[in-house]
Amino acid sequence: MKSAYEIAMERANKIYGTDDKNVNSLEIREELKEIMAPFFKEDMNAEGLWHELKGKEKSYLNEAQLMLIESIGLRNSSEQIKRRKKAVAAVESLKESGNSTFFEKQFTQAQSLQQQYQTQKKQLDEQVKQHLEQAQQGQGQNPLAAAQNGNGEAQNGMNAQMKQQLAQKVSEFQEGYNKRFNQLIEKMKAEIE
Repeated sequence: MKSAYEIAMERANKIYGTDDKNVNSLEIREELKEIMAPFFKEDMNAEGLWHELKGKEKSYLNEAQLMLIESIGLRNSSEQIKRRKKAVAAVESLKESGNSTFFEKQFTQAQSLQQQYQTQKKQLDEQVKQHLEQAQQGQGQNPLAAAQNGNGEAQNGMNAQMKQQLAQKVSEFQEGYNKRFNQLIEKMKAEIE
């Protein structure tokens, strides 16, 4: 009869794909953190990362690529995405699987999506700012007259409704871009062999 510990370890091995011969992905990631930290701190370029990973097993190269891909997001600068693109291509060259072109295209799409996001975010932020300024000017022009006419509550209600609509618009904007970006990341992760 197996102990609870033995059963738990068997389940962990199934989940993380480990057995006595293989190292699990969590252990690989821990080791890679030390190797890749200089790259993420921008103390090392893609070529330096290539040299550090040269000679590593394919499981290490795959995890390194996953870590690079998972580290990009809409809030990254275009330059940061470009750095990761070069690094993923460099690691891919160590695997000799010929998917470099695929990853370059996907990262180019990620850069384009990130730039679209930044441009439209600035426009949306400007719209929100203009609406808030207009609302403040509308309230500030003649608050005494609004109070005498009993319109103070209606004005505040309209502002609350407008704020809610603006917040919803911003939320939908964020969700839409996050969904598109996440789909792109998942597509790249699925391509790692």
